[in-house]
Amino acid sequence: MKSYDLVIIGSGPGGYVAALYASRHKLSVCVVEKDLLGGTCLNRGCIPTKALLYSASILSKIKESKEYGIEAGGFKINFPAIAARKDAVVNRLRAGIETLFRGSRIDLLKGAAKIAGADTVSVNGDTLNAKSIIIATGSRPMSIPCIESDEVDICSSDGILKMKELPKSIGIVGGGVIGCEFASLFNALGSKVFIVELLDRILTTQSKEVSRKMEAIFKKRGVSIHTAAKLESITKENSLKLKISGGNVIEAEKALISVGRISNTEGIGLEGLGIQTEKGRILVDENLRTSVKSIYAIGDCVRGPLLAHKASYDGMAAVDNILGKTRTIDYAGVPNCVWTDPEVASVGLTEEEAFLKYPDIKIAKFPYLASGKAHLMGRPEGFIKIAGDSKGNIIGVEILGEEACDLIGEAVLAKSIGINIKDWANIVHGHPTLSEIFQEAAHVFCGTPIHSI
Repeated sequence: MKSYDLVIIGSGPGGYVAALYASRHKLSVCVVEKDLLGGTCLNRGCIPTKALLYSASILSKIKESKEYGIEAGGFKINFPAIAARKDAVVNRLRAGIETLFRGSRIDLLKGAAKIAGADTVSVNGDTLNAKSIIIATGSRPMSIPCIESDEVDICSSDGILKMKELPKSIGIVGGGVIGCEFASLFNALGSKVFIVELLDRILTTQSKEVSRKMEAIFKKRGVSIHTAAKLESITKENSLKLKISGGNVIEAEKALISVGRISNTEGIGLEGLGIQTEKGRILVDENLRTSVKSIYAIGDCVRGPLLAHKASYDGMAAVDNILGKTRTIDYAGVPNCVWTDPEVASVGLTEEEAFLKYPDIKIAKFPYLASGKAHLMGRPEGFIKIAGDSKGNIIGVEILGEEACDLIGEAVLAKSIGINIKDWANIVHGHPTLSEIFQEAAHVFCGTPIHSI
């Protein structure tokens, strides 16, 4: 029996970051992974999706090049090459994690792990002894009852990333973050895209204004959107036929089912230890500890947003608590990012949530149309909104526009360290940059707008 200070089950952005962080604090660490190192994010999620989206963004720039005085002709889409580049990026980053593990003397075991006791994990018939255990088993795509995904024609987000040929048309069931990112991708590459959303709008995690704006942008680009619509069946003939409520039928070459994700908490020994779950997620306290003192759980298998960066945050917080540094989790500063075109990003409460929780909320809005950098980039579509209380405390920030997912980092920092919006207005930003939108919106909040009325 080999002994470790810490055994981690799962090597996604929660598990592998926790392992590296623990190693930096001189803990002996073993990571158990039954699939590919890097988990969903690296292999079937964030990285491959954004690699494809980046290729699509290059195509969009080429198509628009005439507006910048550049005549570009003779280009074509080579989707197999786009897919190969995506795979190369994933393989390179996975190799990077392997190198970090070797350099940090972290053991990596391949196999399915089961927790046999408060300090024991079994893998492939072998037993590991652990002073502490972190469960970081992640999540998987949720399916729809009576709809069978073959991962060839009817795909989950896992299967769609294995495509080597560009579909002429695709029906996307689910208008959330994943569905909208793939809608943006395939639309940019020239596929006919249909979105079927059960709720009355797409991107329901964002404010109604952002949701409606993205819907308008999609429709302007030829995406067909069916909201308040339920998928009833999918049949295969020469093409797929998606029957939705109201008697409408959508014909498409491929279908993507993107209706959410479910935690991977089955078959790892929770029941035998009395560790409870709620709707598939492991119940933990504010320190990410389960009902068994030596066992922690992080990332997609516990409460909170299903985000890679949240999982990494959890992983480091759990390690700190194992080390005896009391660290309470707080997800108020975790940003949401949507890599559509234009991008959407937010932190804190949306406009609607803010008005429900606080009686004295003020919303300040600044348009990309008034940004010099947005104009010279040819990307004047979008806006920033800052929600604050009467004292100038930041309650929420939401951005729809070019580079929103990178820009939101400033808002996360400002909110996390408690910058007052009045002080934010006086922080000098480089010109011309997109980051000036924060200073401009802060001035709007203070009643002293500069480049807006």
